[in-house]
Amino acid sequence: MRLSPIALSLALGLATLSSQPVVAAPARPAALSPERTNTQVDADRRIRQDAALDTIILNSTALYDALVGELYYQRREPGKSYAYLMEAARRSGDTRLYARAAEVAIQARSPDAALRAVQAWQKLKPSDSEASNYQLQILLLLGRIEESAGPLAQALNNAPPERRLKLIHATPVLYGEIHNQELVLRTVEPVLQTWAEQPATAFVTNISLARMQLTARQYAQAMDSLEKARAAQVPAERLGTVLPNHELPALVALDVMRLSRTTTPYAASHAEEFVRQAVRQADVSQELRISYAKVLIESRRYDDSLTQLKELLRKHPGYAMGWLLQGGVQLQTRQYKAAESSLQRYLTLRRVDDSIQPHGEPPSLLGMASAGSDVQAYLMLAEIADQRNDAAAAANWLKRIQSPAARNAAILQRAEALNNQGKPEQALQLVNALPGDSVKERSLKALVQGQILETADKLAPAEKVLGTALAEDADNAELLYARGMIRERLGNRAGAEADLRKVIALSPDTPAAYNALGYSLVERGERLEEARTLIARALELMPNSGAVQDSMGWAEYKLGRLKEARRWLEKAFDNEPNAEIAAHLGEVLWNLGDQTKARAIWQEGLKLDAKDKVLLRTMQEFGVKPAP
Repeated sequence: MRLSPIALSLALGLATLSSQPVVAAPARPAALSPERTNTQVDADRRIRQDAALDTIILNSTALYDALVGELYYQRREPGKSYAYLMEAARRSGDTRLYARAAEVAIQARSPDAALRAVQAWQKLKPSDSEASNYQLQILLLLGRIEESAGPLAQALNNAPPERRLKLIHATPVLYGEIHNQELVLRTVEPVLQTWAEQPATAFVTNISLARMQLTARQYAQAMDSLEKARAAQVPAERLGTVLPNHELPALVALDVMRLSRTTTPYAASHAEEFVRQAVRQADVSQELRISYAKVLIESRRYDDSLTQLKELLRKHPGYAMGWLLQGGVQLQTRQYKAAESSLQRYLTLRRVDDSIQPHGEPPSLLGMASAGSDVQAYLMLAEIADQRNDAAAAANWLKRIQSPAARNAAILQRAEALNNQGKPEQALQLVNALPGDSVKERSLKALVQGQILETADKLAPAEKVLGTALAEDADNAELLYARGMIRERLGNRAGAEADLRKVIALSPDTPAAYNALGYSLVERGERLEEARTLIARALELMPNSGAVQDSMGWAEYKLGRLKEARRWLEKAFDNEPNAEIAAHLGEVLWNLGDQTKARAIWQEGLKLDAKDKVLLRTMQEFGVKPAP
């Protein structure tokens, strides 16, 4: 048996204690009075020896308990391991043993036992900030959010200044997985406000408050906190991994700008002006400007994003990733010649970067980041060649991809692009030419072939292709899911449900299957409570998915809970704005009496996809025509 490092450290520490007599000597030797006889002196000596022996035995027993606890842990008997470690901690008074007992309990999924270990640790050392940290994390694991304010305050109070900054900065992450972020903010905000008013911690605390307010959808309050952070003293200790400290408020403002765009436009406007002020600075980092450009691209503001990218590349012409992103935007806006020039510049800079890399040295951060993007550059150049109907040039670009696996993946991606361009025949030709020597390769080909055929509304051939693949790969969850979706469109509801339930049986942690089955039931108006349960399970597995949030909102709407429906659908549209979610959100708003907001959301959806069938049908039902 090999002991873990912490167990070995504890064992050595306890062994040292048990091998040395511990005798509490008086500060000054007492003078022997004439009355003290030799017998009394011998009796005192025996008392001291007995006390030392008791200490040795006690520590030896603690050592034994610690080692036995680790032995049971190695044998995967966490209950016994925990009991022995707790006894060793009680005997020795070593807080490391309480920490180890808590860790064993957490790994055994027994947070209540872990909490008992930490409480014993705190009783022994009330001012130990590490114990408060453990207690805080265990309470969050138990979902006892409101009880966490005390341990958080204690951990911050007891932490040394440099550790306190890091703990404040990490607080939004600690609470990030909690579903009820409004409750989190109510619990944590009063604790952090104390530190938000102190000069040494005001900067980092207001940023953390803004991040938590953002998660709780309090966008205006988040911007107020960011303004306070910008006015505060910037700490010298680096907090972010990429951006300098003084740009961190602008980075959070970018998230406010992105998430509040549809629901709180004035907060989005405030956030964008905040970011603009940051990017106007002479020392603005490449990373902040390119992050701003990406948010603009996400909002389909391509001209504005190109303005930022051109300014970035004017100042930093050797920034390869900037050229790649600019080429992508130019391609999106059909500026094919400009896109080709930008992408060629990117590849030239990549070759230079590779050539200056010392032989045998690990690749630079830029090189590692760019290497995975080369394939995207080749794909975009192939797409430009396709637009010129130059199939040979497109094929040549893909041949530059050295890895066969990456090349095949790129071919599949190009096939998808051709399919989206309305060229399903060319897309199928590419896929049919891929190798199919193994069951795995044939299943992957069938999956893409089915997708292409489905997009072309050739549903029966798509189902046939997938069925043929399933005949030799019956437990392939991806094939089953794809066929289930096609069967749903063909009206074969029983077949679709059978496929999706098999996916769930084969892979119980697949959120898409729960969501698809639940949404299908909602659309049919059948078994709505069961549908909601299925969608709730999908949300547990993928809580930040706009598609799943949309399904939950639509289920609540069909169940007649309009306010809950609005909450979920607004969250979905913030996370993943698309035309179908706009259709659903607009319908709920209309039925809540907010027809002006409904019209605005529908128009926003049309900007995203003017041909979306669900959105157009919904607007027609309510007698709303698209605005010119």
